[in-house]
Amino acid sequence: MNKQLMTILKKRYGLVLVITSLSIILFYGYNGINDVNHWKTTEKYYNSEQYTKDLEKISEHDDPRYQGLSLNERKKLNEEEGLSLFYQTNAYDDSGKLITDPKNYNPYFTIYFNENPLLLLAIIVAIGFFMFFVDLKTSFNEFLFSLGVSKRRIYFSKFALISVPILTSLLLGKILFVSIITTGIPAEYVNISIMELVANVLASWTTYMFYFFIAAFIGLVTGNIILGPLTVFGFCISFEFFITAVVNAWYYFTKTTSDYFITNKFFVYTVTKEPISALPITLAVIVSLLLFVSGSYLFSTLTLENKGKYLLFDTLKIPVIIAMTIYVPLVLVFSHGYYNYETGASPIPSLLIYGIITALIGSYLVLKKEIHELINRAKQMNNTSNVKS
Repeated sequence: MNKQLMTILKKRYGLVLVITSLSIILFYGYNGINDVNHWKTTEKYYNSEQYTKDLEKISEHDDPRYQGLSLNERKKLNEEEGLSLFYQTNAYDDSGKLITDPKNYNPYFTIYFNENPLLLLAIIVAIGFFMFFVDLKTSFNEFLFSLGVSKRRIYFSKFALISVPILTSLLLGKILFVSIITTGIPAEYVNISIMELVANVLASWTTYMFYFFIAAFIGLVTGNIILGPLTVFGFCISFEFFITAVVNAWYYFTKTTSDYFITNKFFVYTVTKEPISALPITLAVIVSLLLFVSGSYLFSTLTLENKGKYLLFDTLKIPVIIAMTIYVPLVLVFSHGYYNYETGASPIPSLLIYGIITALIGSYLVLKKEIHELINRAKQMNNTSNVKS
């Protein structure tokens, strides 16, 4: 890499990168310590006289789990659920009996892995988006292009300098977070294996990597100060709904019978005891690589004449309109639940209506200049014909 270029980039981003990377690690460390302290506070309460008094006040009618259990058995049950790192909720029928039907799947929960994924996701998305967007809007690109260094080298240098420390600090923070919790809580309550923890850390890390590359790509191809940020955050917020919508749409159009709503999260964001699927990890890695490579080719053709436009690259105009027209209607129609093709209720009219509206709005946003030129040309022709007549 060009030494002069790296020196300039380090001066521009270095301090912010160091502060952000350390903040991510410290954030994870702070959350880990808080979760361990939460566990210790809970354990202390379970060993207190007040807990015994509170437990005696609860009748079997108030909590069906306690039916036929002695006070000590109640305590043991609560400790197993309240102090274990992960627990499953149980369902009971009207008579208070435990429902054991395997069709009724009870997911795992934890109160000792408070990673705050929404905040972290917002930070990662913002960093990825502003990596290229800020330099475009502050005219720093003009300075970089004047250095005599190829645009592709600028692209790779900037990506290496920013993405490596951010994503590395994220991974180290997750490892630190898990280590603090699993060492701070007694081993008998850590009901998850090392391999499951490793799989969860890697799976959740690839999720954040995916959103980082998505945000970076959108920041590279958009130039409007309002529509650019709206696009990246709108897409990242809605993508999980899009995955749900695609599955539900597949079930509907293939006439697949389903008795349940497809509303589970596709990606892994925090440590969980649920089985880890290879599909979201594979998708995250492949899409990230494709966006990274595509971005390098696009950046090498970047010109400054489209600086304020919604899209900076003319070759993306039609693909983006098509993507919008497919993406938005699917999310609006199918993300709320499963359509049963046997009931006669059809989502097709809604898809068509939303598709037409989205196509019109998307076409105006993307082809705004062309549309205005066409209108002005039509007005001029009309004025000319009026003068002649």
